[in-house]
Amino acid sequence: MNDKVLIVEDQFVEANDLRLMLEKAGYKVCGIARSVPVALELIEKERPGLVLVDIFLKGKQTGIDLAKQLREEHIAFVYLSANSSQDVLFAAKATQPYGFLVKPYREKDLLITLEIARYRHENSLESSLRRESTLHNKLDAIRESPANRDQKLLQCAMALQAFVPFDYFSAVMQLHDGTVIHGKDFLRTGFNEYQHVGLRELAAITGMKEPALNQVYDGIGQTSKAAFYNDDSFRQLAKPAGLHKLVADGFRMGSHMVYPISFGKGDHFYFHFYSRRPDAYNPAHITLFGRLAPALSKITEHLAQFGTMETAVATALRPSGHASGFEGIVGSSHLLLNVFDNITQVAPLDTSILILGESGTGKERIADCIHQLSPRKHKPLVKVNCAALPATLIESELFGHEKGAFTGATDKRIGKFEQAHEGTIFLDEIGEMPVELQAKLLRVLQEKEVERIGSRAPIRVNIRIIAATNRNLEKEVAEGRFRLDLYYRLNVFPITIPPLRERKEDIPALVSHFLQYFNRKTGKRITGVADKALRGMMEYNWPGNIRELEHLIERSILLTRSNIIEEVPIPSQQRKGATTEPAAEERIKTIHENERDHILTVLKKCNGRIWGMGGAAELLNVPPTTLNSKMKKLGIRKEHIS
Repeated sequence: MNDKVLIVEDQFVEANDLRLMLEKAGYKVCGIARSVPVALELIEKERPGLVLVDIFLKGKQTGIDLAKQLREEHIAFVYLSANSSQDVLFAAKATQPYGFLVKPYREKDLLITLEIARYRHENSLESSLRRESTLHNKLDAIRESPANRDQKLLQCAMALQAFVPFDYFSAVMQLHDGTVIHGKDFLRTGFNEYQHVGLRELAAITGMKEPALNQVYDGIGQTSKAAFYNDDSFRQLAKPAGLHKLVADGFRMGSHMVYPISFGKGDHFYFHFYSRRPDAYNPAHITLFGRLAPALSKITEHLAQFGTMETAVATALRPSGHASGFEGIVGSSHLLLNVFDNITQVAPLDTSILILGESGTGKERIADCIHQLSPRKHKPLVKVNCAALPATLIESELFGHEKGAFTGATDKRIGKFEQAHEGTIFLDEIGEMPVELQAKLLRVLQEKEVERIGSRAPIRVNIRIIAATNRNLEKEVAEGRFRLDLYYRLNVFPITIPPLRERKEDIPALVSHFLQYFNRKTGKRITGVADKALRGMMEYNWPGNIRELEHLIERSILLTRSNIIEEVPIPSQQRKGATTEPAAEERIKTIHENERDHILTVLKKCNGRIWGMGGAAELLNVPPTTLNSKMKKLGIRKEHIS
């Protein structure tokens, strides 16, 4: 990032004050713009390294409009703002700025904000370039691999998963003569686990005949431009009968992105991505595909050479289980899978990570996964619970002290940062750290060196920082309890862990996991949970999240006298207060619950038989091994079938 700064501010006095402060600090101010059109002209001419942009400007376009373009061009920007409404701040935050400066400006705040913006921009740009380079290499390797066309198509989708989140992927090819050829669709069912969805499967799910489904693909209304549709816009798109409606209704999708790749003489290959999240896609995804277009064009032209798109899919297209490094994390909900995707993106880099989530969601386990998937996995992972340390001991615990540095320091202590040298330090509950110590932590992050209490010799450390908190740090910053500069230094790559109430489809798998764990621990042989008890757990809101579920399962195992848990002691007063969930008979079931019910119905019809002719696997048209794996994941046991 160069030292050129562009100021976009329509108030001359304030803009001039900023210019004087910046030039005094050694920055080169390449211009002052009072509107977005003037700013765009200066950006094209000067190519500044950073833009200070006021949210409210004269003219039709706002600073937020300019910020969207700056983001696409990889130019760092910091917002200038007076008091703004919550809606305006929300819209500004969605553009992912590198910082905020609130009027009136103080020189110290300005320079610190610019320093943080430089750090965040360099880290994010470096990591994104490295990731895109890796993706290019993957696509080239897929094209050259000996796999068949369908395997290559899935491998291509899996490579894109870390960059473009999706729960359902559809490939459609349109030839220059207007012929539309339906490719393969894939439903994401786990991490690196995808279920092939062909016309036969769609017919079973939707009740439509295959000829009618072919017409759905024929009438998809292909476009020559990339586009994305979130929330309301996707609901409007999915109103008419067609593929979008079929996928939205059949698989509960909430957003969509389409990207056309042209090849040959007017032929097009369309990538359709669908996500259950209502806000999964943004302009950055379209921009990314623009940079990937040459590589994607080569691979789609290669795929088109295989001939007809409707060929058999090998069972090998559905790898099962979590990738190495995610052991101990149970679940396959789309929110949890999104967390996995974020981890795989950032784990190989040295970027600072801030893990956000309520108490009991498993933030420490996520930190373990990041470390295990990083190049530092053979080095120490040092954990510090900032909430558990007395304020008087935190500095000594983190940075160490020399013998005799203070009363009671009878020996030299090596601090946690030194212990983590060349490894990772995990600062849990960072929001509890006293403000006076936050400044010293910031210095360590900036200078990459620590100083023991009682010593004047700094010690260089090479560490990766992972922090976690259950607090709203933005609110803490606003109320003066957390430093803004430290927040932006830590918040380079935030990962938000969803609460259990938002991923209830994972409860059966979590219950099964804890049953096995506590059976080994207690020596008992509890084989399952009664349907009534499981329904009660699905209706509960779990304010204590996974930790509360774990404790309740342990208590239930200790109390039960049979091999089935008939009742789980859910707190009745909290059950009554769980008004955000509809009653059991009114609640719309998730796709995993519907899948579980359907498998149970088929198993009962087959008298529990899975293998062989007339078995459940044959009726469900899946391999018996896949059905067994699915039953384990959904918590289906033999006692549920009788």
